[in-house]
Amino acid sequence: MTAPALSAAARRAVWRRQFLLQGCWNYEGMQNVGFAYAILPALREFYAGRPEDALKAVKRHLEFFNTQPAMGAVILGAAVRLEERASAGDADARSIGTFKVGLMGSLGAIGDAFFWGALRPMASAAGAILALLHPLAGIVALLALYNATHLLVRYRGFAAGMQGQERAVAWLRAAGMSVKTEDRKLAAAVLGGAYAGVYAGRHAVLGMDALHATVLFAAAVGLVRLYTALFRKGVSPSEILAFLLLIGGFILWD
Repeated sequence: MTAPALSAAARRAVWRRQFLLQGCWNYEGMQNVGFAYAILPALREFYAGRPEDALKAVKRHLEFFNTQPAMGAVILGAAVRLEERASAGDADARSIGTFKVGLMGSLGAIGDAFFWGALRPMASAAGAILALLHPLAGIVALLALYNATHLLVRYRGFAAGMQGQERAVAWLRAAGMSVKTEDRKLAAAVLGGAYAGVYAGRHAVLGMDALHATVLFAAAVGLVRLYTALFRKGVSPSEILAFLLLIGGFILWD
């Protein structure tokens, strides 16, 4: 049996629906409903005229599923490809669930470290610096820095998954997410320190005496050193940044 090729319209629909992966998050299945909804346009084409097989396919994707949302694009693309092969009888349908379970945990850990622990703090610190010039500049910088990477990972990950399991794994290996995570954590640390210095300097220029300004700059330097020390201990950059900004706020308030 030959499976129908996935149309361009269905492929675009699946890619768009991935953004609703957590749209029906629940404690029992986590992201299972969102995943089933995302892959549904492909299942409709693969199992057209075979309602019983289509129902079994939907049930397969209503099993427990949970991973980092952006990294889920890789699994989604590969699941579409596996469903295409399963509908043609070229693959065991049970391998689809095995593949999803095998990747969702590791990709969840990798994605959380990269997106929540590195990219978001870096983009937030950059946005905070530019917000000192103009609030809209800060908002634009935050959204641009985060979404440029976030959307690229979703696009390339889905495309790699659509080429098959092997290609998806090869793309993940070539992406070097662990190295990129460390780079962005370092950038977040530098930008967090720069924000403390710029913020203190801005207030000094606005009328503080030389002694007060010196104290503020010394405090900014101390905060940067503390940031670096905590970062090397493995503390999340977002937690460090929030803590330092809170301390900096108290210092400047006094």
